[in-house]
Amino acid sequence: MSTQIAKQISARMKAKNLSVMTLEKMAGLKTHAVRNIIRGNSKKPSAEILQAVSDVLGCTVKDLLTKQEIFQEDELIASKEGIMNTTCDSLDLLQATVKFVEEKLIQKNKNQKMKPTVRQSLICVEEIYLHSLGRDPSKVDEEFGEWFINLTVE
Repeated sequence: MSTQIAKQISARMKAKNLSVMTLEKMAGLKTHAVRNIIRGNSKKPSAEILQAVSDVLGCTVKDLLTKQEIFQEDELIASKEGIMNTTCDSLDLLQATVKFVEEKLIQKNKNQKMKPTVRQSLICVEEIYLHSLGRDPSKVDEEFGEWFINLTVE
């Protein structure tokens, strides 16, 4: 999974809690179309495939092709399991993250009538907390948080 497209698709699938097979079916693609992109077997997928994938993921083809600095978390992803099994020394950050996510989801519900699932809500808290912890444990990374919530909850 070395290409930018593969990274973007994988991140967006995770945020939407979609499997590769589900994404392929929802996009109306042949089996392995997305898998080949993620594995690096298809380095230049067709515009039609990218459009179908982006439609399901709720983004543009340009979003899939663009390197977005805000979602570069390679070190954090590599150590996520380790972090998840340590004691929570940043309870203030955790509390602030929960409050931030709650406020954004309430706002999203009022403005767009979007009701997230419990899973989406908890994924938002987890990912925003871990990202913020890696950046600056004294505050929630609100820019990343808004981006991630918008990505996760349509």
